[in-house]
Amino acid sequence: MTQQISNYRIKHNYESAEFINQNESVFRLNPDVLIASPIPQIEFKLNHSFHEENSVSNNSNHDIKVDKNNFIDIHQVIQVILAQEKHKVARNEITEGTFRMTKVRLETNIAYFFDNTDLRTVNMGSIARFIDFLSEQELSTPTIVGYIAQLRKVLRYLVEQAYITHMPMFPKMKVTQKPRGAFTVTEYAAILRQSKTLRQHVFVWNKPDTRFHIKPEYRSMPIEMNGLIRFMVYTFLRPCDVRQLKNKHIEIISGKFNYLRLTPPEIKRHKAPTVSLPQAVNIYKKLLAYQTAKGFGRPDDYVFFPEEKNRLRCLNTIGWLFNWIMNSLGIKAGPHGADRSFYSLRHTAITFRLIFGGNIDLLTLARNARTSVEMIEKFYASTLSAEMNISLLHSKRRS
Repeated sequence: MTQQISNYRIKHNYESAEFINQNESVFRLNPDVLIASPIPQIEFKLNHSFHEENSVSNNSNHDIKVDKNNFIDIHQVIQVILAQEKHKVARNEITEGTFRMTKVRLETNIAYFFDNTDLRTVNMGSIARFIDFLSEQELSTPTIVGYIAQLRKVLRYLVEQAYITHMPMFPKMKVTQKPRGAFTVTEYAAILRQSKTLRQHVFVWNKPDTRFHIKPEYRSMPIEMNGLIRFMVYTFLRPCDVRQLKNKHIEIISGKFNYLRLTPPEIKRHKAPTVSLPQAVNIYKKLLAYQTAKGFGRPDDYVFFPEEKNRLRCLNTIGWLFNWIMNSLGIKAGPHGADRSFYSLRHTAITFRLIFGGNIDLLTLARNARTSVEMIEKFYASTLSAEMNISLLHSKRRS
């Protein structure tokens, strides 16, 4: 569902937000979750116009003068917070992506709910009602916690400026981690087969009242989608890495070990090179030959879908194509109901290494996947079943 807000239509779907201006150019936030999805979308309105991401005031004076005897408006305070956050980006304390997510959370649900509210009156009761408001939109608990973190920034500013004497109490929330489900070996093999089968099919959009954003050339499964799926599993990349990956970021290493050395742009503050599994070398060579035949393949050309210059649209298209594969196989939801997406291929890559990687230690795996041991244990190793490591459980110590 879409609501016209100033010069934008805003579609808010779980952790992702999509903004479409009047000339229909699209930009989205939180690229990790940019996939087409049947999840219901919510509708809201704002009395405060939404600004593009670079429109935050560069005023270095963070103290906006608000008369303490008058109404303290949420929109004024949001602009102060965003100015502070923009300076953090300049100091490299936070990433541009973090800033964008902060901006969308402040200027959408927080601005809407506390519109026409004197912020000095915010208390535990009103915060609890805000949490209920977010829950009614079927947002996940981690997403709600993210909104609460931004609300804390707003209230902390009021304390710092002596508009209120202390922070109000916040309701306690229990966060249950829900990792995206990985695929089993059987499911992964089925996905690869289906990515080839759907090349012979044309997707038909059966919702004439809703605009279909997928370009006609992508409504049959592109040939390179099969290679992309396998490349993801053999390189541990995130979807946002794929969006930015160019040929100049890949070096083929041959010798005692054959692998790709990958140096994609910095993401989530990780910039160290990573290495692929050997299978990725031939996948990349074939893909490079395919792209070269199409007139691409130069160092500055993107590895996947180089003809698509709008890289956020490219990632959204990839997510939609992968959803098409999963939905046609009936495996969009995991065995325990966890919703799966293109990102699940990264989970699959790490899970497969935990199962089939011999005695690989978590630190080595975490560093190569540009994550932490804590994240491996919390989101990846936690999904392993006893049956997956049955060889280790059945093994005997040699005397």
